[in-house]
Amino acid sequence: MGTVKAVDSIVNSDTRTLRVRVSVPNPHGELKPEMYLSATIHAALGRKLAIPDSAVLDTGVRQLVYVQTAPGQFEPRELKVGHEASGYYEVVSGVKEGENVVTSANFLIDSESKIRAASQGAR
Repeated sequence: MGTVKAVDSIVNSDTRTLRVRVSVPNPHGELKPEMYLSATIHAALGRKLAIPDSAVLDTGVRQLVYVQTAPGQFEPRELKVGHEASGYYEVVSGVKEGENVVTSANFLIDSESKIRAASQGAR
């Protein structure tokens, strides 16, 4: 256990690592400067509205979710997400607390809506 004091802003592209200065107790002198290690950093993000990452359809340009508007009816919503942690995205905008969001098989709903739109346009 320790406290992060500084984090380099550039990731080494060869090793996919970055340097971090951490203040930790070292009573037996086992830790040496410039050592490599794997670490998990836990940061308190507070209480925020979040949705599972499986609910988000990332088009590369924007993120979408499908929200249930009535039984069997869904609408796509553009979503702005914040931090990602432990398989969840922080919701910045696009969904309100209490709304039902599709968390699996959302790609099927997306595909069906595109097929319906294409078939209506062909008429």
